[in-house]
Amino acid sequence: MNTGNATPQVDPSPVDDRERALRESELRLQQVLDNTSAAVFAKDRAGRYLFVNREFERLTGRDADALIGRNDRDIFPPDMAAALRRNDMRVLLEARAMEFEESGVFAGEQRTFLSAKFPLLDIDQVPYAVCGIATDITLRKQVETALSSSALAVSRAYGRDLFVELSRYLAAILDVDVAFIAQIREDQPTMMHILAFVADDKPREHFDYAIANTACDTVVGHGFRLYPAGLSSLFPLDDDFIEMGAESYAGFPLNDAQGRPLGIISIVSRRPLEQPEFIESVMKIFAVRAAAEIERQRAEDAAHRNAEHLRATVNAALDCIIAMDEHGTIVKFNPAAEACFGIREGDALGRSLADTIIPERFRERHQFGLKLYLEGGPGPVLKKRLEVTAQRADGTEFPAELAVGVDDSPSGKVFIGYLRDITERTEAEQRRRRLEAQLLQAKKMEALGHLTGGIAHDFNNLLASIMGYVALAHERSDDRGDERLSGYLDQALQSCERARDLIQQMLMFSRGQKGQAQAIDVAACIEQNLAVLRPTLADGVAIEQEVQSGTCAVQFDPVQLGQVLLNLCVNACDAMQGEGRLRLALRETRIDAAECAACRQPVDGAFVELRIADTGPGIEPAVLERMFDPFFSTKPPGKGAGMGLATVHGIVHEHGGHLLVDTAPGRGTSFRVLLPACAEAARPTPSRRRSDRPGATRREGRVLVVDDEHSVGEFMCELLSNWGLEADFVSTPELALARVRESPQHYRLLITDHSMPSMTGVQLAQALEPVAPRLPVLLYTGLADRIRETSLPANMLRTVLRKPIDHGQLSRIVNDVLVEHRAADRAAP
Repeated sequence: MNTGNATPQVDPSPVDDRERALRESELRLQQVLDNTSAAVFAKDRAGRYLFVNREFERLTGRDADALIGRNDRDIFPPDMAAALRRNDMRVLLEARAMEFEESGVFAGEQRTFLSAKFPLLDIDQVPYAVCGIATDITLRKQVETALSSSALAVSRAYGRDLFVELSRYLAAILDVDVAFIAQIREDQPTMMHILAFVADDKPREHFDYAIANTACDTVVGHGFRLYPAGLSSLFPLDDDFIEMGAESYAGFPLNDAQGRPLGIISIVSRRPLEQPEFIESVMKIFAVRAAAEIERQRAEDAAHRNAEHLRATVNAALDCIIAMDEHGTIVKFNPAAEACFGIREGDALGRSLADTIIPERFRERHQFGLKLYLEGGPGPVLKKRLEVTAQRADGTEFPAELAVGVDDSPSGKVFIGYLRDITERTEAEQRRRRLEAQLLQAKKMEALGHLTGGIAHDFNNLLASIMGYVALAHERSDDRGDERLSGYLDQALQSCERARDLIQQMLMFSRGQKGQAQAIDVAACIEQNLAVLRPTLADGVAIEQEVQSGTCAVQFDPVQLGQVLLNLCVNACDAMQGEGRLRLALRETRIDAAECAACRQPVDGAFVELRIADTGPGIEPAVLERMFDPFFSTKPPGKGAGMGLATVHGIVHEHGGHLLVDTAPGRGTSFRVLLPACAEAARPTPSRRRSDRPGATRREGRVLVVDDEHSVGEFMCELLSNWGLEADFVSTPELALARVRESPQHYRLLITDHSMPSMTGVQLAQALEPVAPRLPVLLYTGLADRIRETSLPANMLRTVLRKPIDHGQLSRIVNDVLVEHRAADRAAP
């Protein structure tokens, strides 16, 4: 290890820690963006790129250095660049998130992207840039186009050559060599009759063939089948198929409305078939139309008197199609409706639609709307999709999207409803809203944490000098025997101590201070803190305990767990206003699919649960939303600082726990503190003790005090002077270095604050090592938990004092340092 003139290692300051955390956060974000399949970018108001991720570089064929600072005109063709710019300007001008479909040539291919663009706002909420996330939907658009073409083809096909047209469209859309439609011969069910056969876009005359041992035999009466390759090895082929080199096959069954087999629609290709789901979707559309036509023709042949009941109804792939006559009776119930509602069409036909699929509470409204429409009023909304609640056969309700059309028939009006189950979409929206609420809660708590941490740090410096001077005054009053003055100062000191405790709560909430977690017995902690709490309770408050034997230990700071317990108990007692039952329970439990009341994150797993319940009036919903915010209180002015639950939130989450709240107005409140269990044996919980007062021993020597807060530094000098020491004060580390360089042997001890603008206390000690290696340095700070003992230089004392200073502890340290100095002086030659 090289220890020459190398620059001493500098302990990172809290600012450095924050900068490092920010850099690490930015690195993680960059890694996430670079590994996402979407193209992510940001442009300023002038259209210049500020940021692009790796996917964007791949699509454009340029690296980030060649893209940053350039605009779309430098990268894309003019028409495409103009379209992108128009979309960007809409987002900037309207200052809201928008979605666009944007197409162009990327990576040598024509592609379509769904671009979600949103404005980036400055502190005045003015858009200064636009950020976009572009997802490649080329394949989806191709599928949508094909399905749209399929629906259009089906709708256009009619007349004598309907089956030929369907086959031709099907072959063209799926890009195959052969498409044909065949029906089962009613007089000879083992034979299939070709209704249309189109090979290489040329129709052939009708003919029959035996279905046995063919690929069609695996489809008729069964379901969709696809043989992507090796067709000749699977089924014996006729000469025509062998000659054309048939390689693959797909077939979809044609069934009537009752599910009885009618025939088949099939395709054959010389190439292997891919995308089975896509092929099935397209063929299903054609199959519905072909089956409907076959069934219509058969019905016409059977009885012309039933022609008015035969309609060209397309069974949509996903939507339920339900028809109702003027009397509210179901006259059509498609397969999608059967699957959705759990009712067969045969059972649904003839039944009241309201009684079959509408929840009871909406039936009267439905019947009134139908009556109003038939009487010439506005009635139901037609041809517009609405969100409604539908009911399945088992009574369960679900959200649905409904559009209603009306048609005239010889027997009267027919209402046709197109209904889609949107349960998944609704649940996805609810999940999105929950995630947004979690994000907002996390950002709010983070901002409040920074605010309270900053206030606490500054106030700590003020309180340090106030408490110090009060303590000095108290010592003088004791020496003079002025009991009244001593009493006044006692009250002032108690107020200072309460302020100090409030600061500690603020620092804990902001995570500026962390506890010393260890394996502890929660039951023992409960008993210890109840001993402190019981004498303060009103006579009308009874305490009930229910502690599960053998409960696991938890990894927690014992003092902070006591603070959580006392805060919640005090709140519970205040809520009961001196009359009620305070119940404390401890048990091991398993939580499934809950949500933390403080951080809004999902909670799952095994925990040790500490429950504090009261019989008070409960908590209003509006208070539940804000009760963990710092300084929020429902108590009258002067009765609470509003930091109790904020502190509980900070401590519990710092230790990996969560909070659940069960409450209702008039039924009391139960706070459930969920703590992660640990396998270690519990350590004894330390008892609290009051700090010792400094002794009356007189000391000799000179001490240098360094603090950027003048009031604190001047107080330290006054305190040390009262102990007989000579104390000098400087307000910057640079002045301290200059003083020591002038006379390295002049000072016996240097006492320094840690958080100073130009140099930390640890950095100052490192700089002093080569100048005065025998000068001990004592560090004090309001954020002592951030200082690691292993990071302290050799000339710095291992003990770090916490602001406000404990006079007794400081007195012992100073005395020990001076004793060591005197011993070293005597031993020196």
